[in-house]
Amino acid sequence: MSEDLPTIPFTASLARRLEEASEVLKNHHGIVRIISHYDPDGISAAAVGCLMVKRLGLKFHCTLTKNLDDEKVQEIRETTPEDQLIIFSDMGSAKVSMLDEFPHKVIVVDHHQPEKEGEKIIHLNPHFFNIDGAREASGSSFYLALAITVDEANWNLAGLALAGACGDRQGLGGYKGYNEDLVQAAAGRELLKMETVPNLRGQTIFDSLIEWPEPYFMGITGRKREASRFLRWMGLNKDSLLSDLDDEKKRFFTSACALRLLRQGATPDAVGDLVATRYWLYDWGLYADELSALFNSCARQGEHGLGLALALGNLEAREKAIEHSKKHREFIITNLRELEANPPEQMKNIQHFMTQETAYAGVLAGLGTLYLFDTSKATFGMSDQDGKLNVSARAPRGMVDAGVNLGIACRDAGNAVDGTGGGHDIASGATVPSKSKKKFLKELDKIVGEQLAA
Repeated sequence: MSEDLPTIPFTASLARRLEEASEVLKNHHGIVRIISHYDPDGISAAAVGCLMVKRLGLKFHCTLTKNLDDEKVQEIRETTPEDQLIIFSDMGSAKVSMLDEFPHKVIVVDHHQPEKEGEKIIHLNPHFFNIDGAREASGSSFYLALAITVDEANWNLAGLALAGACGDRQGLGGYKGYNEDLVQAAAGRELLKMETVPNLRGQTIFDSLIEWPEPYFMGITGRKREASRFLRWMGLNKDSLLSDLDDEKKRFFTSACALRLLRQGATPDAVGDLVATRYWLYDWGLYADELSALFNSCARQGEHGLGLALALGNLEAREKAIEHSKKHREFIITNLRELEANPPEQMKNIQHFMTQETAYAGVLAGLGTLYLFDTSKATFGMSDQDGKLNVSARAPRGMVDAGVNLGIACRDAGNAVDGTGGGHDIASGATVPSKSKKKFLKELDKIVGEQLAA
C-alpha cells in the first residue's frame, strides 16, 4: 500500500474479512458468476465487480435482477457449474440460509439488513462492522473496499462506487461515515472534485424547472408558463444561467426556491439539498449524480444490460443512456403531476398509491416523500402484475428517527399474507399476493403505528 496516498481506514475485523475474500478471488481460476441488483447501486456494484475480476485475468458472467427470492436463488444454484465462484452484490444478505447450502464458493457484498452472518459464505456487509448500511455505505461503495484490497489500482473505480451511493440517496445532507472516508480519499487521489453549488441539472435554470423532476416545485415543475412566470418574478428569463448570477442573485434565487418548497411541505432534506455538494468525476466527465441518473434511466426502462455496458465504459451505450434519461425524466414528471393532482390514499400511519409501472413505484414514492406527500406518514407505491402486488416503501428521515423501520414493517406485513419483504429502515419493498392487498396495508398501518408508539 502506498503510504503517501489517502485511503479508507478499515477496522481490523473488516480488514481480515476483506483479505479472506481477496484470497478466494486471487486463487480462483474459473469463471466468476456475478449476480447484482438492477438499480443504480446494483449496476455500479456489478461494474466494480466485473472490472475487478477482469483485471485479475478472470472471465465473468454477470446477471442483473430485480428480486432475489427463493425461486431465483434455487435457479442460480442449479444453473451455475460448481467450479464457478459466485458473487452476490447489493443483494444476498437476506438469503444467507439458502446460500450457505450452495456447493459453490460464495461471496456476498451487500448493505441491506442481513438475515445472519452465515457459516460457509464470505459475507461482506457493513452492518457487521459497525457501519450503517442504510446511510453510510451502499452496495457499490462497500464493494470498493474489496476491490482496493484485491489491487490498489482499483481505486479508479471510486467514481462508479460513488454513483451507486448517489443512486441510493445516501448523499442527502452530505456523506457520513465510511462513504465520507471514501470521498475524502478519492478526492485526495484526484479522482474527483467536490463542489458546493445550487443543485440544478439543466443547461439553463428554465430547463431545470421544466425538464428535471428534482427539485420538484408544485405548480411549476414541467409547466413552461408557470416556470417562466416564476423566473420573471425573480428578475430572470428563459436564458438565465446559474453561472451568470452574482453571489447576491444566487442567494436570492436559492432563498426563493427554499421558501417555495417549505410552503408546499417538502422535507428538510429536500430543502437542504437545494444547495449541495456535488462530486465531479474526472474519468467520466460527469457529476456522480448525473452518472447515477443515467444508470437509473436504463434500469427503470428495462435496459439493464445497457446500464451495465455504460458502467463498463461503452461509449455507444452512453449515448443511448442519455436518450433514455430524457424519456425517464418526462415519465417521472408526468406521474408526479398526477400525484400532485390526486394524492395517495390516506390511512392512520401510512399513505399509498398505485402505478402501472412496477419499476417506477420506488422512484415516485421517494420523490413524493421528499417533495409532495404528508411527511407524518410512510409512503407505499404499488403496482399489480400477474397476481402479485409489488410494493416500494419510503419514509421521511424524521419518521425513521422516531423509530420507524420500513424493512421490518415490510418483512412482517409480507409474512402475514404469505408474501416477502424487507430492506432498509428508510426504504424497503415487498411482494405479496394481489388478493391480500387490503390485509397487507392494514397490517403495515398497524406495524408502523406500533413502531412510532414504541
